[in-house]
Amino acid sequence: MLHSRVGRVTAIAGLLAVLFVLMIGLGTITPTPAMGDYPGGNSLAQHPDSYVGESVQVTGTVIGTEPVETTVGYEYAANGEYHSGTFTITVRNVGTAVTEGESLQVYGTLGPELTVTAENSVSVPARNYAAMYLVSALAGFWTLGRLVCGWRLDWQTGALCRREEPLRPIQALRTRMQEVRA
Repeated sequence: MLHSRVGRVTAIAGLLAVLFVLMIGLGTITPTPAMGDYPGGNSLAQHPDSYVGESVQVTGTVIGTEPVETTVGYEYAANGEYHSGTFTITVRNVGTAVTEGESLQVYGTLGPELTVTAENSVSVPARNYAAMYLVSALAGFWTLGRLVCGWRLDWQTGALCRREEPLRPIQALRTRMQEVRA
């Protein structure tokens, strides 16, 4: 089946359909604390009063340290309308020192007026995100380079074939430009 172009296109279309169904299906699941899925920013933005006294888990950016306040983003659709934005949560009993701009993930009990009494919290400095994106970009470029140097696309069959002799990076770039021009 996967040896023909029709078979490969059919397999790709089938996998994309499964991905779409899973994305829609899992995107509509409501929080289930018994399964470890606690209400978060989207749920609190829709019905904040219905979760008072219950365990919640929110992640936001620290905007104040005395008391600790975070902005939490939300996105949800209700009654055919799309809602997005941010709201502020006051966090009590934060076990670690935090500074403005850090990302703070808090697990705790929701109180009145969007106040969370933290049972556990984790802060992530803002510079960690920049380092994460930089390392991910470098890894992506390295992988792309390895792919271009060691493999080629057979345009007639639509298959990815291993090169008989892998190219050096500069040689691969020249060859790729010649293939595109041809």
